[in-house]
Amino acid sequence: MRPQAPGSLVDPNEDELRLAPWYWGRITREEAKSILHGKPDGSFLVRDALSKKGEYTLTLMKDGSEKLIKICHIDRKYGFIASTLFNTVVEMVNFYKENSLTMYNKVLDITLSNPIVRTCDDDDSQPHGDLSLLSNDFIRVSQLLQVLEQNLEQKRNLFLAIREELQEKKLHQIVFDNAEKMLRNQIKLNESFMKTPTDPKAADTGGTAGGDAPQPSACSNNANTRRSLMENQHRLLNLLEALQAKAQALNHHIEGRKKEELLLERQITATKPEVQNLQMRKDKYIERLKNHNLKDDDLKTMLEMGYDKWLRYYETATNQPHGNESLWLLKDAKRQDAEELLKDAPPGTFLIRLRDAGHYALSIACTGKDANTVQHCIIFETETGYGFAAPYNFYPSLKKLVEHYATNSLEEHNDTLTTTLRWPVFYWKQNSQHILAQLQEELEMEREQAANMMPPPPMMASSAPIPTGRSRNHDQVDGLVIGSHDTDTPPASVSPSNFSTSQ
Repeated sequence: MRPQAPGSLVDPNEDELRLAPWYWGRITREEAKSILHGKPDGSFLVRDALSKKGEYTLTLMKDGSEKLIKICHIDRKYGFIASTLFNTVVEMVNFYKENSLTMYNKVLDITLSNPIVRTCDDDDSQPHGDLSLLSNDFIRVSQLLQVLEQNLEQKRNLFLAIREELQEKKLHQIVFDNAEKMLRNQIKLNESFMKTPTDPKAADTGGTAGGDAPQPSACSNNANTRRSLMENQHRLLNLLEALQAKAQALNHHIEGRKKEELLLERQITATKPEVQNLQMRKDKYIERLKNHNLKDDDLKTMLEMGYDKWLRYYETATNQPHGNESLWLLKDAKRQDAEELLKDAPPGTFLIRLRDAGHYALSIACTGKDANTVQHCIIFETETGYGFAAPYNFYPSLKKLVEHYATNSLEEHNDTLTTTLRWPVFYWKQNSQHILAQLQEELEMEREQAANMMPPPPMMASSAPIPTGRSRNHDQVDGLVIGSHDTDTPPASVSPSNFSTSQ
């Protein structure tokens, strides 16, 4: 069985903790030490404190031995010391995965780098349990898995970015080393010139005819040369100092990034078993939910809208006749057959048939100018799915398309088709009296609402007639032809719609 947090009245976050892969529940101190025995430093697990409900104990491997650390529970917050508390145990563990425990104990210069993941018992995969509990656990595990996978992906991307940066910085180090060698060679060469004595012959050539003393110009040249060499030496030494400072800063940066790289590598290694464990749990929940006759589409919808909304949606869809394809899918029916079946049917009655030219056709009873008519339009079958027009050809099956338009008006694609796929044709045939009574009741309610919303009579007559808009030609629908007339293109006076006419 899954470990249970010690009392929901004490720990309001027990569901989150119960799903944490490193939480082992109510096991003894000896069992925890036995589980961790031989594991590398940084390995850890969390268990219930057997002495007091609502408190926990962290067992951590450090220097080859098991360290027991009490997790304090103060005012519904958790931590090792009162100055650093967290809202949940999971939040606390996640913090110390990236931060050393030295803030708690200077001896514990270590992070929680290797969670010891508990194993799932065999009975977890058995098809039992309340559907609501199973579904909510499935949703929580899926959400935790998604967050963990996103976090892992971010860490991987950052790890790769740091590794790429370090490779580039190594090239910078080589450039700095070469530049330093070049400067040192220049300094040595300059020093050698500075140590070279002044040529006495050169001095004599600048002296008097009797050789008593050198001319002032020769002495001045020697002094200028030495001064120039000294200034050059000073510039070279300053350049070397600046270069060494920048090289040292680069080395410090590289050392810091290497530490980040190492930490990320440890975190990635520590996260992988958690992801694997949550994935295994998710797969088991899927297996158990499928034993309740749920399909992949049900599970996907449940994740998107939550269990309660999904249940209402599922019950509505289950009670609708649209889920029974035999009531509306007539593959062998022709256009004439469809019009005969839908004759005198109320607006919204429909069927789907296979076209001779490929794809499918929707035939639906609609309101005309003088009487109800039947319209036909193509349902495209593409690699991306079924639909009336790109880019809406994404329904995985005809059934999914029908279920969508059972509650959504076809007006989404054509503003003249103000109807849903309301009644499958054979459902209408089987329940015509009930449907007619329902329509009559709806009509009476509409009349009552209209009467209640009528404005009061005007105080005085209008001096000019109110202009009216051009009435729409109800004999033609954008891109469609009412009745039995066939055409591949709409009349020039009608703008094309997303629907295509069908034969």
